[in-house]
Amino acid sequence: MGNRRDYLVQRIVEICHKMDQKGWVANHDGNVSTKFEDRLLATPTAVSKADIVPQIIITLDMEGKKIDGIGNPFSEIKLHLCAYKIRPEITAVVHAHPPYAMARGLAGGDFQIQIPEAIVSIGDTIPVAPYAFPGAPENDAILGDALCRSDVVIMAGNGVLSVGRDLGEAYLRMELLEHLLKIDHYTRSMGPIMTIPESDRQKLLDKRAALGLGPQHIAPIPSTSSSLSPSSPASSANLSTASTQDLVKSLIADELKKLLKNQ
Repeated sequence: MGNRRDYLVQRIVEICHKMDQKGWVANHDGNVSTKFEDRLLATPTAVSKADIVPQIIITLDMEGKKIDGIGNPFSEIKLHLCAYKIRPEITAVVHAHPPYAMARGLAGGDFQIQIPEAIVSIGDTIPVAPYAFPGAPENDAILGDALCRSDVVIMAGNGVLSVGRDLGEAYLRMELLEHLLKIDHYTRSMGPIMTIPESDRQKLLDKRAALGLGPQHIAPIPSTSSSLSPSSPASSANLSTASTQDLVKSLIADELKKLLKNQ
């Protein structure tokens, strides 16, 4: 019988090498983590993804503190922890700086997908989260809001963060996004971009939902003050957003308590 921990470690190594080969990272860019039992396996800081080997993968608790391994946690571990708390169904997070996605983040504006099968795979719109200073508390709120809407998030000035039910899914979502952005770039040099009719977009999104793909929101708390019925799409969206905002506020409060405690 195989060892699951060894398998996950090897998958992290393979994904790091793929990101390097594709030119999605440079210097010490990028990081990868995955859940293993009640802990995280993650890449260490300050190591090129081309040089990642099984022996240096570190083990962290679910607060981001190192339990075992060579090296130290990367500074953006808080983004990963936020993703796991906002999206409890995911088990893997991949972060990198693919060039086309980086460029779109700097240009701004959410990316609307116009290829039918890609809409089923990763949704019809990929959010571009606004810039925030690295490590600032508001990063949690910004990322949390985006992850409510998508499995892949472009962060202005900070590449892409993708999540998945396993490492392969998280990686492939990022790979597909970069591929689509490359196609979009070429298309814009040739002429107007085709758009999919809204009725067709909804059919594709319905198929995506039927396959169990997309964000699994925290169960909303019914509101008696709303004039909308709990089952209406607008009401569900509002309640879901409110629930997520409450969780994000809680995460930020926890971080502030830690900072004050350490002063």
